[in-house]
Order: sequence, then structure tokens, then C-alpha cells
Amino acid sequence: MKSFQYQNLSRNFEEELCKLLGKITHHMHPNIVNLITEKNKLYKDQFISESNGKVDSSSFFYDKSDCVFPGFRRPINKEKTGNWKNKVSLNDGCVLNDNTFPRHIWAYMTRNRAYSGGNKGMWTTSGLGQFELAHVFSHKKGERTLEREAFKNFSDAIQPYGLFTSASNVVLIPKGFAKPTDHMRSVKLCFYQRHLNLYGNNVCGLGELIDDHLPRWFDEIEWLEPTLPEDWELKTNNLLKYRDQYIKNKYSKLEGTTI
Repeated sequence: MKSFQYQNLSRNFEEELCKLLGKITHHMHPNIVNLITEKNKLYKDQFISESNGKVDSSSFFYDKSDCVFPGFRRPINKEKTGNWKNKVSLNDGCVLNDNTFPRHIWAYMTRNRAYSGGNKGMWTTSGLGQFELAHVFSHKKGERTLEREAFKNFSDAIQPYGLFTSASNVVLIPKGFAKPTDHMRSVKLCFYQRHLNLYGNNVCGLGELIDDHLPRWFDEIEWLEPTLPEDWELKTNNLLKYRDQYIKNKYSKLEGTTI
């Protein structure tokens, strides 16, 4: 009996898909990103002091960092034991989190308040429940395969943990459309270039994007322009006040930590 193989025809439609994603994906407005970047310059020393030097600050306060929640990262599988969420790892002093804290960023821009889930939580009532978050650049060292290939002067010198809650690195995509940004090469490359066009290179460990890697049809994509929310400065400052207070409280009581 002859073997049979189904064809993967997705490559024929990556251009069409990427052009669709460009029209429906929300990126954070550069003004918000710039304000967070400036505030981080002032916050770095305070964070180092409050975290008792237990956290490698270079993973979060790299050049032009717009990391909103320094000290936060996703856990690796062996760390997902017991009640691990939002506990401090004894290995590196980082707070282990799923996608709750990246959601705080969009929650404040929308409703000027912290994220809350459930049917009656702000994520649902605000309309944000129609969306899911996607990270443009990977925030884990072991997953930066395409970045290593596509960028000049790639460096593994620091952990890219700051990209987990980087305001510019977390985009808002309607539910069901985020997977291509995780798995489709041409889509990822186009989102890389869109990020660079909006914010410049504020990503740790990367030089210039190698032109030959970018799809020839990139310039044909019509991207949705970032929206600047009403009272955006107030909302951004309130987000950072929430950040400052949460981190101060978290590191002031380290009982209940996990390895």
C-alpha cells in the first residue's frame, strides 16, 4: 500500500494572512512607550533597592527599556508546581506570572485600572475580552531562534525577561488570530519590522534586521495605526504607580516563595 501525505498549503497564503493581521492588530502608541522608557530611567535604582539586589536588573533595564513590570517573567515547566503564580522564585528573585501582568498595560490604557478577569471583570466589560495578547519578540532565551537568525549582532548576554511586560512588545489581536505571530516565519518577520518602524530598536540583544529576511511584500501591508487614548499620560502614570506599589509590597514580604 502506498503512503499518502497531505499537503501543507499555508505558505501560499502567508502574504494574505499577514496583510489581514496588519489591519486588525493594535500596537501601543509610541508616545506611551516613550513615557514609560523615560520613567524607567528614574525607577531603576529604586527597583534595585526594593528587590534587595536579588534580581539581575540588566534583564529588565536594558537600553531604551519600556518594561513595565521589572522582575516579572514566565515560569519554566518545572516551576509550575503548587500555587506558583505571582510567587517569587528563590533561583533568581523574579516573580513568576502568566499573562496577567502584560494585561495590566492594556487595562490601564482602556479603563485606567488594573486587570481583573471573569465575566464581570474589567477585561470582559471593557471589550478587551474580544482580544488576546501576543508578544512580538520572544521573552525567553531558548525561544529566540528566529531573532538569532534574522538580526545582526545577536547577543545572548542577558535574559530577555523584560520583553515579557514591554509595552511595545505586547500587541492586542482579536481572538483566534494570534497563533500566526507565534509560529509563522514571514508573519513574525513582518511584525519585527513593524515594531522597529514604530519604536526603533528598543529590544535587548539585537542589532539591525537583515534585509534579505524580510518578505518582498512587506511594504504592501496596510498597518492599523496605534491609537492614543484620551488622558493617556494620566493613565500611563497611574499604571506605573500601580507597578511601583505592587513591586514594593511584593519584595517587602518574601515568605511563600517558591523554587
